Amino acid sequence: MSSRINIYKNINELSDKIDRIKSRLTAPHKKFSGICGFDGFIDTFVRMEDPSSMADFGPRVSAAAGIAASYRVKHKGDKFGGNGPLFAGALSDIFRRDIDLSYIGGIGKEDVSPLFRKALESKVDNLYTLADPAHSDCLEFTDGKVMLNDLSSCAEITWDRLLEVMGREKLDEHLKKADYIGAVNWGKLVNVGEIWKNISLRLTELKVPAKKVRFFMDLAEFEQRPEEDIRDLLDILVQITEQSTSILSFNLKEAWEMGDFLGRDFRGKKDPESAAELAAYIKENVSADKIVIHPNDGAVCSGAEGTVYVPGPYCREPLISTGAGDNFGAGCLSASLKGLDDTGMILTGVCASGHFVRSGESPSFEQMAELIGYWQSGEIPERL
Repeated sequence: MSSRINIYKNINELSDKIDRIKSRLTAPHKKFSGICGFDGFIDTFVRMEDPSSMADFGPRVSAAAGIAASYRVKHKGDKFGGNGPLFAGALSDIFRRDIDLSYIGGIGKEDVSPLFRKALESKVDNLYTLADPAHSDCLEFTDGKVMLNDLSSCAEITWDRLLEVMGREKLDEHLKKADYIGAVNWGKLVNVGEIWKNISLRLTELKVPAKKVRFFMDLAEFEQRPEEDIRDLLDILVQITEQSTSILSFNLKEAWEMGDFLGRDFRGKKDPESAAELAAYIKENVSADKIVIHPNDGAVCSGAEGTVYVPGPYCREPLISTGAGDNFGAGCLSASLKGLDDTGMILTGVCASGHFVRSGESPSFEQMAELIGYWQSGEIPERL
């Protein structure tokens, strides 16, 4: 890997690349095909009003230990959720449905839950359900979110269950024509590693050309997974990277945790230079073509081209935060499919998430190009 590191701290430092990126984003493209998975959550959203920030909430909860506390919130109801469904929905929206997409995951025990059917049926071509959805209570703050997860159904998502639901012939049909695999939320799905491994092995057995498939992976929160599981995952990544173009994505906290596991402490280091150093360190020690890290205010990618950091269109008061990371990932995968380089890929990712937190909707390629224009002019609005 090249040791070259490029740090872009504001959008105008990218001015010589912007026109090419916008042109590639909005150019015509083939109809890509693939599958996404493998979780499913029903999310109950609670907006914290007083205190409204995690920074204020933590000390007040700590001070109330041993007694009791009451805080004002606004209940926003139940929504379909999970990294996989949100990622798949965002990917479909970015392509404005001009993409062949099948979703496999925990979206109903025997049949697809009405909540997921309503949310995804118009966005994807096929829905395959492996288990009941898990449940999350999402506490939304102005500076982040706290997820309270009931994961009891996640262990039912296995390779054997996938074959039982789909059958090998139907799975092979999808894999033979696949341009991408969107595999997210390894952290909460204790048996999903065997699904990732067996899908990669099956791509090899079907003689799908090496590196044809973009295999996008987001581990999601994995701090509760034992070290043995992480070692197994790193072994699986070797096989995936031999067969596919592998993209492994982390938020900053998850990247710190992976850094810890690999032997270096980056915790608390949030500046662009440290994020770039961390991405390069993980790339040196993990078998993946591209390592992506997305802090709240930018993104970094380390790959064969070197390591590059780009800023993000920061939003002071997001309309919504849950799903921002999934929109970032969908933006990265969509840009990779359209042939953008690492800089263009992560810039697309931050534009996808930046548009989403301002509007509550996943943007099209044209809307992301428009957002870049606002950003360059210094007049990017807080709401879109």
